[in-house]
Amino acid sequence: MALSPSVYAPQLNAIILQHNHVVELELRNPETLIIHSYHSHGHAFQVVETGPVNSNSSIPVKRFTGRQPMRRDTITLAAGQYVRVRIKADNPGVWYQHCHQEQHNYSGLAFTLIEAPDVMQRTLRVPQEMLEFCRILGHPTQGNSAGRFGSDMTGIDLPLKVHGLADFISGL
Repeated sequence: MALSPSVYAPQLNAIILQHNHVVELELRNPETLIIHSYHSHGHAFQVVETGPVNSNSSIPVKRFTGRQPMRRDTITLAAGQYVRVRIKADNPGVWYQHCHQEQHNYSGLAFTLIEAPDVMQRTLRVPQEMLEFCRILGHPTQGNSAGRFGSDMTGIDLPLKVHGLADFISGL
């Protein structure tokens, strides 16, 4: 079930990646005046293309080819433009991806890469003192994001979404 999006809280805007797969994500900024600074935890992505969100724009599409496209963990999304980034899912973990401007981050310009959850299930060991800490606080240590099993998210607060993830990212 770890590879199923239904076991992750909707607030995560989770994108599940299989181990060692290479994916390209198109990050879009449809705003006309606002700049976004996209930051990736867990990866230095390759920038493979930039261009206009609107096909009627005079901004040219730039493709970065060659053996070694530039690698970054943060990139500026100019107003009205997109950037296509490539990530190899070779770092199992839960990696937060977000706009560096706090008000944008809080309003929903964020998502989570859940990378190789099946590998994490086989290899990750939570220290006993952390499990004890959760027990003392009354937090579940098994199950999905709500501490339940399967896709039952009973008891979890639904997210307040100002920005839709589909407006910001595509490519999967």
